[in-house]
Amino acid sequence: MLGSNFALYGIQVLDRFFRGIHWDTESRLFPKTTLCDFTIREFGHPKRSHDYTVPCVLPLNLFNQQMFTFLYFWYAIVILLNICDFILWSYSITPGNRLDFIRKRLHTRKHSSVKEMHDQSKIIEFTHEYLEADGFFILSLIKENSSDYVAAEIVYRLYTEKFLRKYRNNITIAAIYDHINTQNENVSNRRHLCSLVC
Repeated sequence: MLGSNFALYGIQVLDRFFRGIHWDTESRLFPKTTLCDFTIREFGHPKRSHDYTVPCVLPLNLFNQQMFTFLYFWYAIVILLNICDFILWSYSITPGNRLDFIRKRLHTRKHSSVKEMHDQSKIIEFTHEYLEADGFFILSLIKENSSDYVAAEIVYRLYTEKFLRKYRNNITIAAIYDHINTQNENVSNRRHLCSLVC
């Protein structure tokens, strides 16, 4: 609306403020007075007209100047807060901080009887391979928007009811697969021995 000069507008306002220049003084972006051109037709002679240029007062520009000054500093503060928040969130999703977040939420459940609750290798696998960055991000949002207790409860249930169950099932499937492979190898060894002997 004000063009490219608006980026430096706040610096100009601060400069004028510290030099003691009041709002009512002339501003290049918000002039209080200007020259108005108008034409007056002479009464009785419609073809005769007189052009006049007179100074005009623009009182609305005083309001516009204050409104744009407020908006400029409001946007500057919001941008700074967003940058700080972005830096904090970026730091919080680093792998080490994600792991600390999950450990704290799991260890708040002191009454837990799950022995894998203190197995660091499983907690690391749960954090980095099961939840990953997006799961951690959602848990962080839950913590920020509800409570730490709710986030800890969700982490605990995900860990015990989903991750550990899947982990145990994978171990069982791997054990069955190894057992079948061992049996197949034994059968093939017997056949091989039988073919040699017979």
